[in-house]
Amino acid sequence: MHDLLSSKGFDVFLDTHDIRPGDPFQDVLWHRLCDSDVMVMLDTPSYFDSKWTRQELGRALAKEIHVLRVIWPEHKPTKMMDLAETIYLDSAELQGADGPLVEGAAQQIALAVEDIRSRSIASRYMSFTGRLRADAERVGARVEGVGAHRAISITLMNENRVWAYPVVGVPTAETLNEVAEKARQANQRCTPILVYDSIGIRDTWGAHLKWLDDNIKVVRSMKLSEAAWTLSGMEE
Repeated sequence: MHDLLSSKGFDVFLDTHDIRPGDPFQDVLWHRLCDSDVMVMLDTPSYFDSKWTRQELGRALAKEIHVLRVIWPEHKPTKMMDLAETIYLDSAELQGADGPLVEGAAQQIALAVEDIRSRSIASRYMSFTGRLRADAERVGARVEGVGAHRAISITLMNENRVWAYPVVGVPTAETLNEVAEKARQANQRCTPILVYDSIGIRDTWGAHLKWLDDNIKVVRSMKLSEAAWTLSGMEE
């Protein structure tokens, strides 16, 4: 599945392939999870016996990442994930007792990932916007609407307007550049604000983002968890 999804253009994370020797395993795992749109869960009889798989699933749900549940042949799955998108495997779809999958089953999973990904991104943006609106209104600001490129227009208490660009996943310097370019194209007459969810992002990456925020003045960045605090302190 790793190789098939990679060949279709997905940025696929598999811990045994993608965490380099010497890297802090769990920090990298949670960081990459935060930057994922879909989690493929292979639901086997021993899945919930491991605290690591339980944590991975729980944290994916906490980040509102959509889950594709692939159920091992003849396994009776837990009801906990009954609302997840589900594919049932048949023993005939395995080339051996432990796999690999036959071509048709692998392609079915790949198509499901592609379908779920677009819905996952859309629903997470909606949730993100709702949380930002609630925080803005709590400190007396007003969300006026959504413009081009999903930019959110917010009027502060002093009646000045700012444009916030929610980013799903882990922002990079390239993301800041994209936001600056979108704001320029939209002819917005204020510094755009990149808003991101900092939970789960590695401390070293957080320090990198702070450095970018301190040194690149064409875009500001704001943690979603600090939106009310940050918006209430903006005067210009």
